[in-house]
Amino acid sequence: MATPIGNTPTLEGDEATEFLNHILDPPSEIQKRVSREMKKQRIVYFWDEPFKEE
Repeated sequence: MATPIGNTPTLEGDEATEFLNHILDPPSEIQKRVSREMKKQRIVYFWDEPFKEE
């Protein structure tokens, strides 16, 4: 069984609000396009956004 890397940080106040807002934001057009491309090619990208905004 894997062991945890470290303790999970506890988010409070503004930090928690910022995290929740980020999680609840709908995906951007770039994120949707990347998702479609990954599904087509079955390639897993190991960086954040392979496509830059035009």
